[in-house]
Amino acid sequence: MSYRRIMVPVNGLDDAGHALGLAFDLGKRFGSEVIGLHAATETSSILPYMGESMSGALVETMISALDSAADSRLRAAQAAFAAARKAFGGVAGQLAVHLGLEDDIVARHGRLADLVIVPRPASKTALSESPTMQAAIMDTGRPVLVAPPGGTTALGRKIMVAWNGSSQAARALSAAMPLLREAEAITLLHIEEGSGDAPTAEDAVDYLAVHGCRAQAVSQSRGHHPVADALLLAALNQGADLLVMGAYTHKRIRELIFGGATLEALLDAPIPVLMAH
Repeated sequence: MSYRRIMVPVNGLDDAGHALGLAFDLGKRFGSEVIGLHAATETSSILPYMGESMSGALVETMISALDSAADSRLRAAQAAFAAARKAFGGVAGQLAVHLGLEDDIVARHGRLADLVIVPRPASKTALSESPTMQAAIMDTGRPVLVAPPGGTTALGRKIMVAWNGSSQAARALSAAMPLLREAEAITLLHIEEGSGDAPTAEDAVDYLAVHGCRAQAVSQSRGHHPVADALLLAALNQGADLLVMGAYTHKRIRELIFGGATLEALLDAPIPVLMAH
């Protein structure tokens, strides 16, 4: 497996510079194409929702304002994508524009990507309510790299893998394999939360060895910290530049899908997080 097609949603509002930088850097390393996904608004579709008592002049004014805002978002997305592509010359890429809601577009087109890179909103509230983030992780079936605001495009030199033996953790481990093969140091961290018969971190180390990856297994108690805090603290202590983890939840309601450690890790991680559901 390799990352031959990488997709990044670019809405023209949030800063996607770091996500695009990571995408093009990985594109250069793995010979990938980078596709930006931009959701364009079809303003005429909003007409049925406007009050019938509104005058024709007011409707035209509102449509004109919406068109102007949509054009501004598109120009900003084009500029951001062009700047990132120019910084990493020689990487194939294009900004694809589709009509519709961004979460629907990401869910549909992201299924045909090897990796989806999503810029993390600066606001914690925006992240917890982000339908785009939910669609990328829960609906594409593909690995998702969450890029925090700012930071460097260097990624994958020291990798921390959150290992609990779950199927989601196993998918995340497999999804990160192209990066793991190139890493200088790999740590599989198991946060002790009780006994179980799932594969251990040592078992995962043996699995990675079959793929030519040298790794170490570390187990530790979470102490008085939430699991996410323990993971992030360990990653920072190890000098990791990437955290790999499974995205899972015990909640069945879609609106609550990011409850627990998954959301906490996304909210606070100062380094990119590669997730698989």
